[in-house]
Amino acid sequence: MTDIGVLIVDDHPVVRQGIRSLLSNHEDISVVGQADGVASALEAFSATHPDVTLLDIRLADGSGLDVLDGILLLDADAKVLMLSSFDDEEYVTQSLKAGAYGYVLKGDSDSILVNAVVSVAAGSHVLSPRVTDQILGQLFGSKPGESRSLSDQDLDVLRMVAKGSSNAEIADSIFVSEATVKRRLGSIFRTLGVGGRAEAAAEAARRRLL
Repeated sequence: MTDIGVLIVDDHPVVRQGIRSLLSNHEDISVVGQADGVASALEAFSATHPDVTLLDIRLADGSGLDVLDGILLLDADAKVLMLSSFDDEEYVTQSLKAGAYGYVLKGDSDSILVNAVVSVAAGSHVLSPRVTDQILGQLFGSKPGESRSLSDQDLDVLRMVAKGSSNAEIADSIFVSEATVKRRLGSIFRTLGVGGRAEAAAEAARRRLL
C-alpha cells in the first residue's frame, strides 16, 4: 500500500510533534509537512500535495475554516480532516458544510485518530464518537437516567458563567452563535441537574469542576 501523506496544521508545536510521532509509527502513513497558521498551511499544501490534511479549526492567526476554503480552491478534491479540542455542533456542521471529510477531537484515542486518517484517505467521511454523542445529545437531549460527562468546552462555558459572562460574551469567546450557547447551557444544566446559571455555578463549585 502506498503511504498516506499527511499535512499537520496546528499552532501548538507540542501538539504537532505529538501527532507527528503518533502517525509516523503507522507503517502506511507519512507526515509530509507541518504548518502553524493560515498562510503557512496553504503554502505547505501547495508544496506537498498531501493525501490528507489534518487541520485544527482554531489557529493563532485565523480560522481553520479559512484554510479549508483555501485548500479546496487549490484542489477541489482535497481531503481535509478537522482536528479540534471543541465538540460544538456549530463547529462540526460548519466544517462539514465547508467540505471537510471528517471531524475528530484531540482528546480521542490514538486509534480513533489513525483510523480516521486512513478512512478519509480512502474517501470515507468520519466523525469522532464523542462528537456524534454530543450532537445527538444537543438535538434530542439526554434520556431519563442517562448520564453524560462534561466536555472541556462545557467546563470553559461553566467558568465563564461563574464569572458572570453573558451568553453574548460566551459566544464571542468560543466563536459560536448565541443560539449554540443557549443549547449548550441547556445540556450542561441537564447534566448537572440544575435549573439555571446560578445553580450551575454553585453545583460546579460543589463538585470542584472549576
